[in-house]
Amino acid sequence: MEGKDIHKEMLPIYGEHCLSRQAVHNWVQKFSEGRTSIEDEHRSGRPVEIATPETLQRVEDRGLVKRWDKYLNLYGDYVEK
Repeated sequence: MEGKDIHKEMLPIYGEHCLSRQAVHNWVQKFSEGRTSIEDEHRSGRPVEIATPETLQRVEDRGLVKRWDKYLNLYGDYVEK
């Protein structure tokens, strides 16, 4: 089955949350090349950081939230116009 046909069947089920046709095509290609899992494969490089209580606390400890808030207060009127 081709990616465009799979996408056509997925659309009524997932609606606006459906993968794009290109994404479906990419997955079809990966599985046809022998991939057997939808889990992320290990890759080198910087790990993805997610918002956990610990990371949020580190951001707050560094004052980044206050700096961003100050920026919005200084330029908020200009941005809204």
